Amino acid sequence: MQAHKYLLAILTIFFAGQITAQVADPKATTSTKDKAIQKTESTSTQAKDGVNKVETTVKDILGDKKEAGASSTDAPALFITSKTSFSLEAKDDSSMIDFIEWKPKNGEYRRFTQPIRISEEGLTEIYYRSVDKAGNAETPKILVVNVDNTAPRVSLVPQEQLFVLDGVPFASKNNTYTIVAEDRQTGVEKVQFSINQEAAKTYADPIKLEVGGANVIKYSATDKSGNSSPESSMIITVDDVKPTIEIVPSYPLVEINGKNFQRKGNVFYVNATDKESGVKKILVKIDEEEFKPYVEAIAIETQGDHVIKAMAIDNVGNQSDVVEVKLSVDLTPPTSTIQKSTDEPKVEAAPTPQSSTPAK
Repeated sequence: MQAHKYLLAILTIFFAGQITAQVADPKATTSTKDKAIQKTESTSTQAKDGVNKVETTVKDILGDKKEAGASSTDAPALFITSKTSFSLEAKDDSSMIDFIEWKPKNGEYRRFTQPIRISEEGLTEIYYRSVDKAGNAETPKILVVNVDNTAPRVSLVPQEQLFVLDGVPFASKNNTYTIVAEDRQTGVEKVQFSINQEAAKTYADPIKLEVGGANVIKYSATDKSGNSSPESSMIITVDDVKPTIEIVPSYPLVEINGKNFQRKGNVFYVNATDKESGVKKILVKIDEEEFKPYVEAIAIETQGDHVIKAMAIDNVGNQSDVVEVKLSVDLTPPTSTIQKSTDEPKVEAAPTPQSSTPAK
């Protein structure tokens, strides 16, 4: 189109200059002016012919192969599939219609006898025209169509990676899901989804599963030609139950004066359970330390008061409550002494023996 405009501009300037030169000459007689006007009209006709030739050349350069004289349209392409059919009708108020014919962009005209279908995918043009019984042929018209027989590709993408246990995908309640659909031919027209037994609705924002347990997400997409993808589905189990955890000593603690003392050689085990996605890790801390992974039984061998804290995290990120055990460690053994008693032991008098002679 730039080349076209450029050539038109040059021709316009050239012939405008010629007209101006003829009219601006004050010595020109009437006959001379008439001749100039006739020459200008002739030259203008030649210019138009030249422009037409230039336009044809530009179209050839740009690859525009529309049939000469065909009425073009700036309307957007009509999106269809190869199952779409077209019928042609025509009317003539004088000599009546003899026949209607059509052709694909790069084909030959053929009589219209049955519905038109285009099998080849992609952007193409349908030329059509009618001819009456007097031999008058209609200026060819053009319908631009985009044939798309391929359904969109659609997938469900979680924001956070799912955890799969024994073939079952688990997710946290906070996870969201995006439906991604693509169609390279005509583009995606709409995306639909449903959750569990709900009715299908148009997808607009990321999906969030609010109900714990197994959830079914169904989804599909339709392109602008009407091709719909097969309905896909995914079962996702929402784990909204936090793990449970406990700290267990190898020997029971002994309560003395409101404090729990551990026996010598005592150790503490940390047990966590999760009936959904399972326990991912256990974290423990002693006194003012930071939480760190629990690896083995905890032994505290430092004199004084201590606190053991523990928590568990499951495979979808649910965190248990923090539990703790307070204990006191006494590493100082008792001392004992022995000494001589200063008190003399008391000696009891022997009992007086009684006579065994019988009384008379």
